[in-house]
Amino acid sequence: MSAQHLFLVSIAVLIAAFVQGATGVGFALIAAPVIGIVRPDLLPVCVLVLMLPLNFYVMWRERGAIDRVGASWITGGRMLGTIGGLWVLAALSASHLSLFVGVSTIAAALVTLMMPAFSPGRSAFVAAGLVTGVTETATGIGGPPHAFDHRVVLPGR
Repeated sequence: MSAQHLFLVSIAVLIAAFVQGATGVGFALIAAPVIGIVRPDLLPVCVLVLMLPLNFYVMWRERGAIDRVGASWITGGRMLGTIGGLWVLAALSASHLSLFVGVSTIAAALVTLMMPAFSPGRSAFVAAGLVTGVTETATGIGGPPHAFDHRVVLPGR
């Protein structure tokens, strides 16, 4: 990787980390396309590895606000979705994987924008986990289904 490419990726990761830390979503949506343009062979592993320290920090910082029951249902769905993501990686060629990354990113963003308000429950958590498990494993981008919190109607609010 050239110095210019490394600088470009570093700036994208810095901006992505700021957005993720401030809003809770966005790291992969910003970093993955830049990494995909500069070095597509690094996807999705590079994004997943770069996200680990940030996610652990945010989890520690927000530990008092974690919905442990909801997080456990999401994690269960995500584990199952990871199997689907591994299948996608094994089944698609590099060019088809690039197309899948682009289409799934646009589709996830559109679905998130058009989604009506709802009360979260077990099935919504598992579904979000499944989708993010597939997309995060296959593409490195799994955030949009988790970005529904601005449309969620929580009990007591």
